[in-house]
Amino acid sequence: MSKLLENKERRTQAIIDAAEKMLTESTWDNVQMQDIANEAGVGVATLFRYFPKKQMLIIAVASQILSEELDFYRSVNLMDAAGIRKVEAIFTRVNRLGNPDALKKSKFIDIFESNIGELDNFVIEAEEYFKIRNNISDIVSRIVNDGQADKTLPSGADVTDEIMTMINNYSLFARKLALMKDIMTLEKEPGTEVQLKIMRDMYMERLRSF
Repeated sequence: MSKLLENKERRTQAIIDAAEKMLTESTWDNVQMQDIANEAGVGVATLFRYFPKKQMLIIAVASQILSEELDFYRSVNLMDAAGIRKVEAIFTRVNRLGNPDALKKSKFIDIFESNIGELDNFVIEAEEYFKIRNNISDIVSRIVNDGQADKTLPSGADVTDEIMTMINNYSLFARKLALMKDIMTLEKEPGTEVQLKIMRDMYMERLRSF
């Protein structure tokens, strides 16, 4: 790699990292391109050369956050463990309680996916993001196939869809509970951890009972 290209990639990464830090800690409207340029240590003109639109930076941040999830799913897939244990590891990962940094990122993705349809030309500009999501789905399919092969997960063509639905539902529920944690401390039992454990146990029992 040439020195010029290396410097360009390093600057691009610095800009995305700065944008992630600011966009996950504040609302998108409150973060200006000048703020991101200052955080990245570049001039605003340089920032606009790399990312002409704020939307492009938002998508880049979303892709970077989701790439971290992809790395996790890859590591789970490579675990020397039964298929059902891999699914259990995924459930553990998506529990954001007690992890403020992970919660910020989850909240960003939640907002991003809720508003992605409003972004200009999102199908093309967010192509990399959708590719990462598809890669995660493919890995879950492989985990299910491995679990079916080792007899720890039920067989059947619809099992992958069912497990993906479980993961999505559990992830959404865990995220909402984490966001509402301070409010829920004022309510009666069951607490957030108890509710998550109940849902997780229900799903794991479902997988074991086929």
